[in-house]
Amino acid sequence: MNRIAVIGLGTLGGAVCKNIATMDAIEELVIIDYDIIESKNIHNSVYHVSQIGDAKVDALTELIENDINIIPIQEKYKEGKTKLPNCDLILDCRDVVCNRGNEIDVRLYITEKILIIDCRKNIRTQHNYKGAYRNELSKSELNKAGFFASQIICSNQITEMQRKQSVQKIDLNILPSIIDQAMKKNDKDRVDIIYDSDIGDKLHCLEENIEPILKLSKSKDIDVFIGERNSDPFKKIQKIPQFSKTKYACIPHSSLKNSNDLIKTLLNIVKEQGNIVNFLVTLRNMNGEIFIELLEETGAA
Repeated sequence: MNRIAVIGLGTLGGAVCKNIATMDAIEELVIIDYDIIESKNIHNSVYHVSQIGDAKVDALTELIENDINIIPIQEKYKEGKTKLPNCDLILDCRDVVCNRGNEIDVRLYITEKILIIDCRKNIRTQHNYKGAYRNELSKSELNKAGFFASQIICSNQITEMQRKQSVQKIDLNILPSIIDQAMKKNDKDRVDIIYDSDIGDKLHCLEENIEPILKLSKSKDIDVFIGERNSDPFKKIQKIPQFSKTKYACIPHSSLKNSNDLIKTLLNIVKEQGNIVNFLVTLRNMNGEIFIELLEETGAA
């Protein structure tokens, strides 16, 4: 979608426009509103105190700094009567609930801190009325609503919603909820590693292999190869740390109690390998034989 029209530039409409204007695909934004900015509009909108008394279409044009073409239309929108340029999508962000025919593609509004994205056509109401936010909305919440709306509108999701003429609800508290869940999952899955400079400098891709290696160690000895497994004959070392400057070592069965045991063991091995500094840690399975391979990290792609 390259050209989008937004009707109603109040609290939600202004936030939607500012976020849509940041999307790379948008080349032209048509903004429609007849109203001017009042002092009551400032505390929870995108507008500034210095813009009180200005037309909303002019104030919003001034606020949008992105390099897109803006077409302001300062008049009260009436479907079928207000002349609009051809647009890929027409959004209705007015706080007035009224009948809708086929011109408006999507109606956006907020109720109980829930963003509603209504893609239905030919909606009839018993009477037109002016909506109001039951709960006071902060600028942060309105900006969040504008962000969510812009992400959906500028994606293939909106096309599918239009095809189904569906209504979607997005909780404005969803982002903190997602972050909270991710943090809890991270805490649950986190491997207890003590990071220091040696680990970062010498062992790469280690964390993803720690749990599988610890699990394997409970059931068998684990061979550790410096370099590729099948490149040279290797001398088998049965006891750690008797692996100085060799290409083959063995971590005895059940010798690893936790992640720090594994880290110390691998660091002891790589520190004995002369001038080779960085290693990629991989757990390989070759013909049913599972082993650790420490490959020199050369920096090549």
